Order: sequence, then C-alpha cells, then structure tokens
Amino acid sequence: MSDFTEPAIGRRAEATAYRFLDTLSYVRVPGSATDDRVSVVEMHLRAGHAPPMHVHDGADETIHVLDGGVTVHTADDARSLTAGDSVVLPRGEEHSLVADEQSVILASTAPAGFGEFVTAVGEPTEEGTVPTTPPSEDAIGQVNALAGDHGIEIVGPPPAARDGRRSTHLTGQKERARPRGAGS
Repeated sequence: MSDFTEPAIGRRAEATAYRFLDTLSYVRVPGSATDDRVSVVEMHLRAGHAPPMHVHDGADETIHVLDGGVTVHTADDARSLTAGDSVVLPRGEEHSLVADEQSVILASTAPAGFGEFVTAVGEPTEEGTVPTTPPSEDAIGQVNALAGDHGIEIVGPPPAARDGRRSTHLTGQKERARPRGAGS
C-alpha cells in the first residue's frame, strides 16, 4: 500500500534554494512526499540556459512556463513556449530546452527523480538571484558523474540557441545517434 494518501504541498518558505548548474532551483514537492510518484521543481533560468540533450529513461517530464519563454528541443523538432504554455515530454525520448530570455519554469517528473537529481548535483545557496554565468566545470562534472544514478542519460551537447549561437556549457558530452522511440 502506498504511503501517499494525503495531498503533498510544497510551501515557498520551506523550500531550499539550490544553484543547479546555471539556475536557481527549488524542489517544491520532493518524491519522498508522493511515495516517489512525482516531483516538482521550480527553476529560474538565466537567458541562454541550455542543458545537454538528454533522456529520462524511466520518467515523463512536464515543463510549464510561468514567466518568460523557452524553446523545447527534441531529436526532430523545436517548439517555442511562453508564459502559460506547457509540454509533456515522453520517457525515452531525447530533449532539452533553451531559455530564450530569463524565465521561470516548473519541471515535474513522473515517477519522481528529477527533484532528487537537483539536490544531489546542486549546491544549497542563500542567494535568491538567478546566476548570470554558465555553470562551473565542477558543476558540469557533477552532472556527468551523477546523471546515470538518477535515470538520466546525456546523449549530446546543448541545442543551438535561436540566434544560431551554441551554448558553451555542458559540451564535451558523448554525442551519439539515438533511435527514435528507444528507451524504456
């Protein structure tokens, strides 16, 4: 029987701020509060934020844009989202996003896992400001070292930004072709 029998509420005053790569992130609802069914992370993104192309092998990811705008990239497509828009990315399919401007998103995974990745890789911070610089080499190393432990596979470099510039952080990843529909 599940331990998740009451609503799981994430309160702003109770959330720890993490510098997760080049974001200011808050795990609003950890997986432990939902018997690992879902986790919810609020992420404040700097303009140009672009994680590497990656796959969540065992989780669907939902991104809801609260403020600003992002472009969501898949293996075959790129779609722009603005405040109020949402996308659900299926497990096993490669994806990433580029923050077209400073933005705020809610990212959730079902089952849970992404919130735990943020706390494992991120550094707690007292600063309530969005980072203005790319992540450090140490932070990138943490992502590379721990992604697999959290069901995330890095499959390529970050997507190019809208204006043709390529994000320079988190590059150097192994780049490989992934068959469409591959994954669990």
